[in-house]
Amino acid sequence: MKRPLLALAACALLGLTPHSPVFVARDAAQPIVVRAGEEFFIALPSNASTGYAWSQHLGNAAIAAYEGNVYEPAQSTAIGAPGSQLFIYHANRTGTTTIELDYARSFEPNAPAAKSLTFTLTVE
Repeated sequence: MKRPLLALAACALLGLTPHSPVFVARDAAQPIVVRAGEEFFIALPSNASTGYAWSQHLGNAAIAAYEGNVYEPAQSTAIGAPGSQLFIYHANRTGTTTIELDYARSFEPNAPAAKSLTFTLTVE
């Protein structure tokens, strides 16, 4: 788990505590754990200039609520430089569920996702 600058900036803009956990792609390899009542984030590299974006599907909305996502453009001025997409969640109650994320183009609905991640989430 790491805390990208994007997550800290989003915390300030959304009025959330900067101590909220931030998970990244490599964290999908093992279960992630948060406390009930806690806000948490998933930050993934994304490049809007390619037409790709991450979409999410939450297994059980009673356990965690999807609050939305924001795209942070690249800090670089290079054309086509990738940015980050930050997903915001609230842990509602104890239990285990999954968060599935797919990186695909919305204008190619029948094409398989370029990348897929599944996070197993446990709320204590």
